[in-house]
Amino acid sequence: MTRIRKHTSNKLIRKRIKYFFIVFLLICTYLLYEIVNLTIFKNEEYESKIASQSLETINLSSGRGIIYDRNNLPLTDNKKSEVLLVPKDVISGNYENISLIKKATKLSEKDIYKAVQNQLSNEIIEIDINYIDKSKINELKSKNILVKEKTMRYSDNNLLTHLIGYVKKSENNGVSGIEKSMNDELKDSNKNYVSVFKAGTNNKGLKYLKGSIKEISDNKNSTNLKLTIDSKIQEKLEKIVDKEENPSAVVISDVQTGEILAMSSRPNFNQNKISTYANSKKGELQNRALAVTYPPGSVFKLVVLYAALEHNVIDENYIYYCDGSTKVGSSNEVLNCNNNESHGMESLSDALSNSCNCAFYDIAKRVGSENIFQAIKELHLDEKVDIGIDEEKNSKLPHEIALSNLAIGQANIEFTPLQINQLTQIIANNGTYKPLYLYDSIIDNDNNCIKTFKLNKNSEIIEPYTMTSIKEMMTQVSKTGTAKVLKDLEGGCGVKTGTAQSSLNGEKISHGWITGFYPETNPKYVITVIVEGTEKESKSATPIFKEICENLK
Repeated sequence: MTRIRKHTSNKLIRKRIKYFFIVFLLICTYLLYEIVNLTIFKNEEYESKIASQSLETINLSSGRGIIYDRNNLPLTDNKKSEVLLVPKDVISGNYENISLIKKATKLSEKDIYKAVQNQLSNEIIEIDINYIDKSKINELKSKNILVKEKTMRYSDNNLLTHLIGYVKKSENNGVSGIEKSMNDELKDSNKNYVSVFKAGTNNKGLKYLKGSIKEISDNKNSTNLKLTIDSKIQEKLEKIVDKEENPSAVVISDVQTGEILAMSSRPNFNQNKISTYANSKKGELQNRALAVTYPPGSVFKLVVLYAALEHNVIDENYIYYCDGSTKVGSSNEVLNCNNNESHGMESLSDALSNSCNCAFYDIAKRVGSENIFQAIKELHLDEKVDIGIDEEKNSKLPHEIALSNLAIGQANIEFTPLQINQLTQIIANNGTYKPLYLYDSIIDNDNNCIKTFKLNKNSEIIEPYTMTSIKEMMTQVSKTGTAKVLKDLEGGCGVKTGTAQSSLNGEKISHGWITGFYPETNPKYVITVIVEGTEKESKSATPIFKEICENLK
C-alpha cells in the first residue's frame, strides 16, 4: 500500500515539474519575442516617438514636391514670406527683447503676445512679419532670435485650385485633386525646417537646449511634378470665368497631342481657408469639369449624327421638313423644337446648325437606340477619360431611355465636361483619337527628367471620313446656326451648342453647353464650356467660348 502511494506521489511530482517547465519555456519564449520586437521590429517606431518628444520642428517649406506647368513655371510653392523664430523664454517677461523685436519688425506688443498665446505649447514661437530692419538682424541673432524665409504651398491668386486640390496640413497628405492622386510622388520632398532639441525639464515640461536651434535642408532625391497645363492660358481663362456669376466649368485641350492646357471650375475656393467651406451648399470644392456629370443636351446630337452616318441610314443628301414639332411614336406626346420654331426644309448640315429636335428624332428613329449606344462606346464616352485624378467621374448611361430623349441628349444620360472635350477632340482631329492627359513627367530640382508618364490608353483612328464631315458641319453652326454670334471670330471655329434641362430645388433650370475647336483651319484648341442654370437665370455658354478664343490668339 505504501509502495503504491509512493509511486503515485513520484508520478505527481514529475508531472508538476513538467508543467512548470513548460510554463517556464512559454514565459522565456514570450520575453524573447518582446525583446526582438522592441529592438528590431518596433525600434524605428520608438525612435520616432523619442525624437518627436525631444525635437520640435518649424517648417519653412511645404515639404512637398513643387507642381510645375509645361514651361517649368511653379504653380505651387511660389509665395514667400519672412518669419521671426523666437525662443519662448527669450520674450517671457523680457521687455528689452520685446522692445528689440518691435523696433526691428514694426510689430506691436499686442501682435507679439497674440503669436505667443496661439503657440503656448511650443518652445519656439513663429511670428509672421511684413517688415524687417536688416541692421537689426545680427542683434536679433545674438539673442537667439532668427529671421527666416518661409515658402507657402499655395499663393493668394488661387490659380488652378480645383485641379491642384489641397492638403491636410496636420499630416501633409493630399485630400483632393493632384495633391491626393500624386501624394506618394509629392510628399516628403524639398524639406526645409528649423530643428530644436529639447532636453532637461522645468515645471512646464521639456525645455529647449540652448545652441540646438538649427536650420535643416533636405533636398536630396526630391521629386517635383510637371503638368501639361499652360499657366498663361490658365490665367487668361480664370479672368474670363471669374466674370460669370453662375457656376461653370471649362476644359481646354491641344487638338494634336491631347494635352490638357487649362481647366477651371467655378465657384472657386481658397486653398488656405478650407474650413470656411465646411457648411457651404455652393459646391466650391467640387471640380465641375471632371467630378460632376450633366445631361449633354443637343451636344449629344454629334453622337447621334456619327451613329447615323456610320450605319448608312442617312448621308449628306438627307433632307427633312421641320414644322416646329413632331409626334413621338404612337403616343399623343409631342416633341417640340426650341421655342416651337419651324425650320422648314433642312439639309443635314442645316439640321445640325439649327439643332433641330424634330430632325434628330427622325434620324434617331432610323439608326435606333442600340446603334447610338454602340456609338457611345466607339467614341469612348462609356468610360472615364482617366487623367489621373481620383475624383473623376464616369458617364451615367441609363439601361432604358426614351428614344425621343436619347435623340436630343436629355433625361437621365449624363457626361462630364472632360468627356465631352475628349469627344470633340476626336472630331477636331479628323477622327484621330488622342487620349487626353495631364501629367508630363517627374523632374528633379534642376528640371532634369526622372520619369515620363505613359498613357493608359492608345491612340486610334475612328472613321476619319465621317469625322471630317461632322467637323465641316460644325463650322456652319458658328456661321449660320445656333452659335452664329461667333461668325465674326477671327480665324473661325467649329462648335455645337446645347441646352440641358435639369432641376434645382424643385425648379426647372437649363444648363448652357458649347464645345468646339479653334481656329477653323488646322485647329489647335478644343474648348468645352458649361454654364449651370440657377433659380435666378439660365445662360448661354457661347459668350465665354468666344472670349476664350479671342484671348488665345
